[in-house]
Amino acid sequence: MSRICKKKPAVCTDEPLSNSNICQKMALLRNILSSAYGPTGRLKQIHNNVGGHVLTTSTSTALLKRVDMSGPLLKMISTAVQHHTTCYSDCGLFMGIFTLRLIENTQNNGLRTAAAAKVYKHLVEECNMYLKGDSCGCKVPVDFSSSDSIIALARSMITSKPACMLNSRETKHISSLIAQAFLYSIHCNTSSVSCFGRTVTIGIESQSVSDSSVFPGLLVDVPEMLQPADLERLGSGPFKVVLFSVSLSGDISEVGDVTLEIHRGVDPEHDLLQQLLKLGEQVVMDKVSLFACQKVVHPVLQHYLRKHGVVVIERLGLALMEPFVQLTGAQAIASLCASVPVEAFGMVKEFCLQSCGSRELLQLLPSKDAAVSTMLLCHRNETMLEELKMTCKRAEHVLRLTLREPCALLGGGCTETLLATHITHMSCSKASEIAQALSISHSEFIMAVKAFCSSLQSVALSLDHDGQDCLIDMTYAHRWVPDIYSKTCSCGLVEDRSNLEKTPLNTAYPTFCPVSLKNTDSQPRILDSFSAKLNALNVAVEMANLVLDVKYVIEDIN
Repeated sequence: MSRICKKKPAVCTDEPLSNSNICQKMALLRNILSSAYGPTGRLKQIHNNVGGHVLTTSTSTALLKRVDMSGPLLKMISTAVQHHTTCYSDCGLFMGIFTLRLIENTQNNGLRTAAAAKVYKHLVEECNMYLKGDSCGCKVPVDFSSSDSIIALARSMITSKPACMLNSRETKHISSLIAQAFLYSIHCNTSSVSCFGRTVTIGIESQSVSDSSVFPGLLVDVPEMLQPADLERLGSGPFKVVLFSVSLSGDISEVGDVTLEIHRGVDPEHDLLQQLLKLGEQVVMDKVSLFACQKVVHPVLQHYLRKHGVVVIERLGLALMEPFVQLTGAQAIASLCASVPVEAFGMVKEFCLQSCGSRELLQLLPSKDAAVSTMLLCHRNETMLEELKMTCKRAEHVLRLTLREPCALLGGGCTETLLATHITHMSCSKASEIAQALSISHSEFIMAVKAFCSSLQSVALSLDHDGQDCLIDMTYAHRWVPDIYSKTCSCGLVEDRSNLEKTPLNTAYPTFCPVSLKNTDSQPRILDSFSAKLNALNVAVEMANLVLDVKYVIEDIN
């Protein structure tokens, strides 16, 4: 077939970071991410030009997933941030801001790309050694024998998402629920931290946040015509369960994409119904109490089963199949023609009816250590509820990561200021020998260190959106915000005193070695995920070096 239009040659952009248009787009993305950062971050509304759903959020995952990036460099940075949040669930905005600031500061200081890459690689290795070392001043242990550290870490994630629109009482309540759901997901009879149960999240709109709760087991919608008296007649458990993943609607079209040969006088739908009833007879004979199906169950089969005292749950859905299997131990049956094998049956300990507002739910309790729970989240409208559901899922994931590596970093920007101060002091004291080892000049090394550390500090500065002065103390290198009601640093670990000297964070000040805080009864109010921030720091430097090293961008515009 001949082309209607002549094929256009690819567009080649030389030195893309010298292109003012590309740099402006990077600066715009950095401003979008910076302005959404932290507890007082500004919300973003995303919608297309033809109407439809309007998204209100401040999370990097939702922002970057729904905003189309026009350039390949921006797409590469966006993809890296999204991949990080998929794996670690936190610190996406930190990674994005740090990456873009590092690129921008390198350009503004006129650093050679090769020299900058060498220094940044060296500095991030120093950061890793410091953060993983025992002398790290911005790392605190997380004690899983007490709920305080778990709740503090969960609360820090909740408060950093302003689109959840929670007051202090609601934040405390939701943080406790996240910790509770996390503890439910840990198997009692295993020492492994790599094997977790499941937490199913159900959202209920137009209900008070205080009505949110966590239930052990699985909550499903109450089947039609199920009455409390029906459950009472079942007596005490445990109860036998059978689960089908195939449609039991009796519709011939549900058989699949196959060719059927139908003889004259044969009614296939009638024969299918007879097969379903035969299946029902076997289930009743096997004394099954709960009959569950991922898809639709034929009304006649439902009537037959209910008549024999069997609870029928249909339209379970794909999302609930895995937790249902974990809870009951049943094997999903994908055929209605064969008899149900004995090993396919599962068990539940008990049935309970739960209600929340206008929603009636059936609670299935496990007969063994299944580590399955259901988090019932309520909020005033759909937008807030969706943000809250996503935040709670990610907060629980962060707690699971923390269980594998039981420590956290100081939040509130204190880790960034302390780390930047430590790197500056360490690098300046050994500048000549490090520069010689990296085969670069002393001045280039100093400029690269300044670009790296000012990029870290810019993340801490991004937490302020109200024009307040951000300060750093000259002893512990923690971040401070002038507040007549607060007498501690931003993370809550260091208490203020009259002789504690402070200076504005965005001004020049002498280098110093931060003093580690020891023998204190204070506990940090705000914590960040150690695993998430450490990975974000490393990937941010890798991405910045990669982008700075790009010399040509070749785009096919056909």
